[in-house]
Amino acid sequence: MNQLNQRYRRSLCFLLCLLGNTFVAQGMKAQEIKTEETKAQTALEQPLQDRSLQAQLPSVAAALQLRNVQVSADGLVLTINGNPQIVSSRVVNPDRVIIDLQATEVPPWLQNSVVAVNRYGVRQIRIGQFQKSPAIARLVLDMDNSSPVSWQSTFDGSRGLLLLRPNGLANIPNAPNTPSPSLPIATPLPSSIASNSPATIDGLVFNGYGQLVIQANRAIAYRSNVDLANNTYYFTIPAVRISAQLRRPVLGTNSPIEQIRLNQVGDSVVVTIKTIAGWQIQEAIRTNPQAIALQLNSFAQVATGSIPTSTIPKSRSPQAFGNSNNTGRQLVVVDAGHGGRDVGATRNGIYEKDLVLAMSQQLGRILQQMGYAVIYTRTEDIELDLEPRVDIAENARASAFVSVHVNSLGAKASQVNGVETYYAPGASLGKSLAEYVHEEILASTGANDRGVRSARFHVILKTSMPAVLVETGFITNPAEATKLVDSAYQLRMAEAIARGVDRFLKSYR
Repeated sequence: MNQLNQRYRRSLCFLLCLLGNTFVAQGMKAQEIKTEETKAQTALEQPLQDRSLQAQLPSVAAALQLRNVQVSADGLVLTINGNPQIVSSRVVNPDRVIIDLQATEVPPWLQNSVVAVNRYGVRQIRIGQFQKSPAIARLVLDMDNSSPVSWQSTFDGSRGLLLLRPNGLANIPNAPNTPSPSLPIATPLPSSIASNSPATIDGLVFNGYGQLVIQANRAIAYRSNVDLANNTYYFTIPAVRISAQLRRPVLGTNSPIEQIRLNQVGDSVVVTIKTIAGWQIQEAIRTNPQAIALQLNSFAQVATGSIPTSTIPKSRSPQAFGNSNNTGRQLVVVDAGHGGRDVGATRNGIYEKDLVLAMSQQLGRILQQMGYAVIYTRTEDIELDLEPRVDIAENARASAFVSVHVNSLGAKASQVNGVETYYAPGASLGKSLAEYVHEEILASTGANDRGVRSARFHVILKTSMPAVLVETGFITNPAEATKLVDSAYQLRMAEAIARGVDRFLKSYR
């Protein structure tokens, strides 16, 4: 009986196990079927979503065209023949804002062009055709800080102008223009931009900073390229005409520019500039959207204002300082002290870095008029260490080096005033240069004579050519500070330094 019971229990267990495995297998099969159905459904849904997205975008044949990008007092103005859908995003490292104009084409004259902005926290705009089918025009706004920036848009259909405006400017909530559906409403377009009159190139002039400036009556964009073999630079400015009253500069015998030409090519103006051997054009940072400033430099100056350390000579033995720079002319390096976060001496919100930059650029211009080649260590408010300033002069094989500064003392010594001119200890030629410069300054300005002195300032100690550092006055003296901020006095100071340099270089030819 017990044996029968045991057999019965074993048979029952066997049947139950068999049934259990069958149920598990069926459950697994059911799960696999469900998974495959889900995959199939997902695979079907994806192309449907893609087709739905594509259906929302206009076809390539109906694509809009971005015709120009300009900078105005209210924001960025896009010339476009319709109101595109806008998709924007913010990217960090490097910090930039990406604006995609859906169903929009970029014409050849704007493709890969760069528009300098230098306002609204935007350094520049890069323009390109991000995608051809469906067409997407992309604007990349390179930001100069990490602060949050959002943009509003307004489209003026009657003029074909799309205004992109940074938040934070005064809003007019009930602006009559039609807003882009992807961005909130903004103010109407400024009348200066909304004008129907065509943009024109009105003139090319030299300013007081050794720059050739292309001037227009409205904000303009441009792109540039260069033929280095022929020292020729091309600047293509779209959507403009040449003014009938165009002003042209007079090119003197000592001008670093050999030829300037303007040609109307369709809707664009092409400005062609040919420099003499040993000179190059550097595009300056744009502070005026209606102008393009082109800095003229001798071949030795690089775009950053310094020379890569890999090109520094292994030794810095003293060299002849005559026509030693391969330009056929003696070359002077003009060094504006301090810059950027290094503001130098200060008084009542006045910074040394700004005063010396103004005087240095005047000095360079005057020296160029005298026939000398000039290199600036900086032409803008940038921070520059001492060593790169020396490297610029050494690599350029300069004939002379002049560093311009403003002096200061504590509040208890505010009565101290006058000019000091420094040279490196033991530098006989540097001393001669300092004496010439100091003498001319005293004769021209009537400043108090604090003497020609030797000192171990890095920029005059480490340079192998004759070098001086001029302390043009004390910003901490109220009377002298008033003179130093006066542009006429700055010009007199620059002219005096230039005459001193000129006398020295002519004496040692």
